[in-house]
Amino acid sequence: MAALLFHLVGLVYISLFSLAAGAAYRDECIGGCGEDLILYMTVQSQGVLTLSFNPSQSVDDSIRILATNTDAGYSPGWITQYKENFYSVSRTQYPTLSSIDGGVFAFHKREGNARHSNLDLLNSVSSGGRGAVYVDVSRDGRTISIANIDGSTVSIHPRGEDGTIKDASHVFHYTLDYPGPGTNGSQIQSNPHEAIFDPSGEFLFVADRGADRLYIYQVAGPFNVTIIQTLHLEPGTGPRHMNFRTFNETRTYMYLVSELDNSVRVFTLDGVRNDEGLEFGAGSPRNLTIHLAQRISTLGANLGRTPPNNRNLASEIALSNDGRFAYAVNRNTVNLDSDTVAIYSVHPLLEDDRNHLTYLGYNITYGKTPRHFSLSNDPQSRFGAFGNEVTNNLVILERDVQTGFFTSIKGNLSVGKLDLTTNSGPTAVIWSSSDYMDHMF
Repeated sequence: MAALLFHLVGLVYISLFSLAAGAAYRDECIGGCGEDLILYMTVQSQGVLTLSFNPSQSVDDSIRILATNTDAGYSPGWITQYKENFYSVSRTQYPTLSSIDGGVFAFHKREGNARHSNLDLLNSVSSGGRGAVYVDVSRDGRTISIANIDGSTVSIHPRGEDGTIKDASHVFHYTLDYPGPGTNGSQIQSNPHEAIFDPSGEFLFVADRGADRLYIYQVAGPFNVTIIQTLHLEPGTGPRHMNFRTFNETRTYMYLVSELDNSVRVFTLDGVRNDEGLEFGAGSPRNLTIHLAQRISTLGANLGRTPPNNRNLASEIALSNDGRFAYAVNRNTVNLDSDTVAIYSVHPLLEDDRNHLTYLGYNITYGKTPRHFSLSNDPQSRFGAFGNEVTNNLVILERDVQTGFFTSIKGNLSVGKLDLTTNSGPTAVIWSSSDYMDHMF
């Protein structure tokens, strides 16, 4: 079994565990499936993988591929779940090989034993531009948003009651007045990297990496989407992805990770409507107030912004379900050492929001180029799943819920060979929202 060597603190090297390809691809679990957790992962060269994870098994045996769905188009780039439906996007060649648009695909989990099931394709439509990289569904399930990074567009789609996705009701086009300072072509055009709904479902936030801007829309269903604000960030920021945490009925914290200056920015959102019992669209339009409270590095304590030279590229931000810790993953582009995940403590009750996050340290991801990671959906967020593009592996780490640090490797699944092009490996990994059992935690 081949081993990959990675750099640790003190220049100590360790070997990555990997699964032999023949052992990884099997149609059903053998033993212990009743306690498995389910994940879904998009892999550019393969499709959408349905995975099982049993933390009681060995590192090499704990993750298994249950099914591979190849109906997700060319180079699947993201996946999200809304109730029993799943939505993924492909980067280009939709609907034919000669097409340049991306596609968006709606799936339904097959009836029967969900732990052995594939996803059945419901339908697919154009994403409204080249390079679809993100898909999200509003809280009420009526509206779907797509970010097309190469086509400089965001499309809005109605979602049918049967889970299907309809043709775009809006396609928003973005342009640059002049190129930004980012190197290697990273800021020569508008590059919307994410179009995500806030927890209230009333607002849509678009992160434009190329323009160093955030566009905020008010959403009252798929046919009523209006831009209300544009936030201009410092040149060379490269905003990529956001996450949110509600504080009370009218305040939300937004966490923005930026890949060019390798920073996390904390914003306060006031005037939101987080009351779960409130009927969607009820009441008068809200006046959303956004305030930048803090900027903090993803690379270490008390560090400033990095120059936008693509040597390091932060990629994702997540918070533990107890609200005590935040995490941001880093991708170093100049060596093959293992990449890292930065760990922060969260302090929402401080009078001064400038110290909302405190940098605690980092763990390694046991792989190269973690494009995406996610924390498990249980109340303790006990596990983190990291999809590493270059090393073509999925790593699951166990989290110490008291310190916030990851303490051990619980699973390592190889899905391909080392790929320096980043054109074949994992792009997104999510935990099924309905597969957590109290006795495991």
